[in-house]
Amino acid sequence: MTTLEKVAMGIIGIGMATTLVLPGRQTGRVIDAIRGLFTGSLATAMNVPRR
Repeated sequence: MTTLEKVAMGIIGIGMATTLVLPGRQTGRVIDAIRGLFTGSLATAMNVPRR
């Protein structure tokens, strides 16, 4: 695993852990935001316009 992959996994792990302590448990919104980040990155890499 490269350093960049370790950092990315750490950020995702921290983000997922904080969903457990957020007021109102906004877990769904956080998961959607993380999914959107990766989907957007992949779309950019593939040169496909995002919806």
